[in-house]
Formats: sequence, structure tokens, C-alpha cells
Amino acid sequence: MISITNGVSERARVVVIATDVVGTHMAGPGIRAVRIAEQLADVAVVTLAVNAGSAASVGLLSAAPYAVRTYGDANELVRIIGEHDVAYSQVLDPDVIRRGGDLGTRLVFDLYNALPAEAIGAEKIGGSAAETEKDRVFAEVLNQFRVALRAGAYFVTSNDRQRDFWIGYALASNALRPSTLRGRVVEDVIGLVPFGMQDGEPVARRSALREDLGIPAEEFLLVWAGGIWDWFDAETPIRAIAELRGQGRPVSLAFYGTAHPNDLIGTPPAVERAQSLARRLGVLGDGVYFADGWVAADDRADYLLDADAAVSAHRPSFETRYAFRTRILDHFWARLPSIVTDGDWFAEYIRDHQLGTVVPCEDVDAMMDAIAQMSHRRHRRRVQRRIDAIRDEWRWSVTTRPLRHAVATWEASLVPGDPGEPTDPSAG
Repeated sequence: MISITNGVSERARVVVIATDVVGTHMAGPGIRAVRIAEQLADVAVVTLAVNAGSAASVGLLSAAPYAVRTYGDANELVRIIGEHDVAYSQVLDPDVIRRGGDLGTRLVFDLYNALPAEAIGAEKIGGSAAETEKDRVFAEVLNQFRVALRAGAYFVTSNDRQRDFWIGYALASNALRPSTLRGRVVEDVIGLVPFGMQDGEPVARRSALREDLGIPAEEFLLVWAGGIWDWFDAETPIRAIAELRGQGRPVSLAFYGTAHPNDLIGTPPAVERAQSLARRLGVLGDGVYFADGWVAADDRADYLLDADAAVSAHRPSFETRYAFRTRILDHFWARLPSIVTDGDWFAEYIRDHQLGTVVPCEDVDAMMDAIAQMSHRRHRRRVQRRIDAIRDEWRWSVTTRPLRHAVATWEASLVPGDPGEPTDPSAG
């Protein structure tokens, strides 16, 4: 597929497929697709493929170092895949995977989100809360990943916890066999490519939280930098803020990202529960604040730099065990000390590097103590010095190195997979 001139292979033609909204307002999957496309442009000829129904203000990418194409249906997406040497995506429809692979394109799948572990405890799966329907849709999700793991030539994920999860999944899916391993080791099959931190330094153009929400300038402000999904625990920090304010402490908490930019997701029920609790405790709009909608990706600094520290709290769950909280990279980018709950990968990282405070899940007293300690400027400055020491390790140019190497050496590194025959989604 790739041409050779004077005995030297030209750069691979790579399509990065965005599976979520791309434009001014993007959640993690959209941001990741754009950043991956930018980084791969250093080693390949890159096209970013965006679903026409999910492209919002995609024209803003006109100055990007890659081409942009939109597709309207599966047939058009398969044609785009077939025009490239390598296709990079999060998991696709099994029919698209099979047809794209049949065209000779080597498929690279992004497994940075352990979706099966996330979905199994979700309040709704496929829009349904009924257990029988959730089981049916969940079986389809499992089958999508089985097909992807069989068809993929290479995979990337966020950390060792996730990689072990996916290696087990691949073995159970008959995707790794003695005949297909071909001398490869774990790193050759699944590379570690975590979410990255934005290049450059954040610059605020305005005081987006304090001015827009009426938060006094003298109050210590804690920010929740992202959506409130099923597995998160917004209630514990809200209760902690209410208790501290009742003691006369000048502390506040602001949430942004209350409605997902993808209309199919919209506003999660967890947002309504958080707002209802703040209202019952008498702190809604007076200590606990919610910014409407979703913050544009290029405006995040206006919100992050308005805060003194950041919080991310969750409940114990399968999702927690295998999560990689991409919002923590925004904490690092803005040099915000973190208050996080225990149990996920980033809690260990933050504890080991002393980048904030780790508290037990759903422990209001521990959360109160952490907020009270973090409200002291001298303590925050000590933490910020430690954040400065690790920030560059999280730049996209660093986190994507294994992927860029695999694409640059694609003919040798990317071993074609075989999705096998279509299977019953309910089968093991």
C-alpha cells in the first residue's frame, strides 16, 4: 500500500478516527483524537476522520498539521479506512472493523478507557436502566472489544493496571495465541500511551468562575474540573464544604462540565443529585456553584487558573479500579494541588509524588480536613513545587512516544490481526 522511492519507504498514511464530538467543545475522547493526530503528524501523513453528526466547529482545525475529513455512515468510514495504511481509533462497530481490516489496513485500537469495567456498574447502558436490557447492550459492548482485540495490529492503553486488564481480555478472547504472538512481548502488543498534558503554559483571559458565578475573590476555591458521571461522588465534597462553611470557613467549590458536548449523553442524573444536595444543605449558589453547559477546550485555563486547588472524588467500583482520570492532567497543567479519593491509579501516583491529598472514599471528615489543610497558601506552594517537577513527563510529546514509534516502523511493528467470524454478542 505504501509506495517506495529509491528504496526508502515513504511515511505511512494514517487515519485517526474520532469517535466523539470534535470542535470547540470537546470531552476527553475528542481532545485525545485531536492530540494524537497532531503527534502522529511528526512521523506520518495523517488524516483526522470525524463523524459528520459529531463535528462541531471542525473548521477551527483548518490550520492543523493533518487533513480533516468527515464521514456520514459506515460505508464512507470503511472507504476512508481503506485509503490508509494504518487506522487508529477507539473501538468501532464490528462490521466496520472486519471490512476495514479486509482492505489490508492495519488497525490500531485505543484502549485508554477500560469501558467494560466502567459500563458494568453504570446506571444506564445504551440509554436503558432495565437490567435485562443493560445485560443485552453490555454483551454487545463485550463483543465489540473481542472483535477489536482479535483484529488489532497494536493497542495502546493508559497504565499497567489497564494493560493487565486488556491482556487478560485478549487471552480470553482468543486474540493472543502461540501462533500469533510471533516473539512479541507485552509492550509490543499493548503500549502505554496515557492521556497527555497540553503543551505550553495556561493563560487566563478572564476570571471565569469568580466573576461569572459570583464567588468572592478572598474565598479559597476548589474546582471540580470535568463532568459528574455515575461513578463519581460529588456529594462528599459538597457535604464537606457545607460543614466547613457552617464553621465559618471561607471555602467554596465550583463544578464545570455539567452537560456533555455530545447531545446523546447530555446532563447525567448525577448532576441533578449534586445540585439537589447542595440546595438541601443551603449552599447552592452560596459556597457550591455549578457552571452551565460544557467549557470550551480553549477556555479551560480561564476556569482552572481561577481556582486554588482541584478535587476529584469517586465511589468504590470496577470503574475506579481501572480508571485513568484524564482531568488530573488539567490539574497538573494549571499547577493545582489535588484532593482525590483513594482506589484509582492516579490516587497512588498523587500519594507517591506528594501532589496533593488522598482521602478514603465517601469520608466527609477526611475530605473536610484535606480542604482545610489545602486552604493554607504555604501548604499549596510546597505542593506546587512538586507538581512542577513532574509536569513535563506528561506532555503529549512524551506520552505518545510508543505510539509514534509503532507508526514510524509500522510495517515491522504492526502485526495484522484477524477478527475471525462474526459471533453471537451473548457468546463467551
